[in-house]
Amino acid sequence: MEHLIPNFKDFLRSLKRGNNTGNHELCCRTCKFLLSLIKQFRLNSVHDVPILISTISLFGQLSSDILPLEISVVNIVRRVLHIIREEAEHRNIDISSENQRITTLTGFFRESETYSSTVDLIDLRETIKTEVKNLMEELETHKHNISDQASTHIFSNEIIMTYGYSSTVLEFLCSAKSVGRNFEVLVGESAPLLTGHQMCKELAAKNIATTLITDSAVYALMSRVNKVIIGTRALMANGGLLTEAGKYGVCLAAQAHCVPVLVTCGLFKLSPLYPFDQDTFNEFLSPNTIADRPESHEVEFINYSVPAFDYIPPELISLYITDVGGKMCSYLYRLLSEYYSIEDYNLYS
Repeated sequence: MEHLIPNFKDFLRSLKRGNNTGNHELCCRTCKFLLSLIKQFRLNSVHDVPILISTISLFGQLSSDILPLEISVVNIVRRVLHIIREEAEHRNIDISSENQRITTLTGFFRESETYSSTVDLIDLRETIKTEVKNLMEELETHKHNISDQASTHIFSNEIIMTYGYSSTVLEFLCSAKSVGRNFEVLVGESAPLLTGHQMCKELAAKNIATTLITDSAVYALMSRVNKVIIGTRALMANGGLLTEAGKYGVCLAAQAHCVPVLVTCGLFKLSPLYPFDQDTFNEFLSPNTIADRPESHEVEFINYSVPAFDYIPPELISLYITDVGGKMCSYLYRLLSEYYSIEDYNLYS
């Protein structure tokens, strides 16, 4: 297993250095890499299945170290591990270590179980490959599945606010327009990166009435808005969001005016991790993004803080629009148990 570490690190560093358009592309490339790993892995006996799980877990650990803020990439690793564990359990293959069987209550009662020692390993590999390919298909179609629900949530003569650029929100709004909904969109420019400018251009190109507003005008205009629709980088276990900086203020303004906040989010972004504050999953950008260097000796007394992300607590969110339908915060625990194994919540354990 140790000889694979350089290959894993090279791949992850290529993701970090690559000119990627977003975490969706990173997840697609990660899924393809894991599929190729499963194809090449030698499964000579049932004892190699735990080794395969340990190898992919090691890849997940390196992903967390090299790409700590690309939470969706580690989610893909957990999804693949869940697929392997389910298929192994279905064939009654023992994948638990001796310590797990002795120290856990579940393991104590499973001591008397007899595990299978003869399994069709070719069928096992093909089934795992098929399920991973289904995961790749889910990644490719999640935007379409989300946008199909647009007519349920957007109605004519509404004023909708969004913030910055999100390809999922863009496709969601365009889908509502294509079924005959006439509405107006207010787009926050998302300074200092100004990603809202591109969002405004692409919405206008689809003949959607669009107005670009400054970040300082969000609160003033919120009283006219019917609903806020935003995207997110990650959906945490408690229902909180890890988003681009600035959206937290938009959600606070929406709460003050009793405006519902809808989040478009593919389930590959759902993570079993729990954030605690604004600094748990965050990084800081260069001060040059908001100000030029002052030409005076007083520069040493100036402290610039430019966070890249915001954490939005779940109480500010009204509905999560996922590729399997609209979900409330209270239902997320059910999705976590369906898509992940509890053994993989902490890949370092």
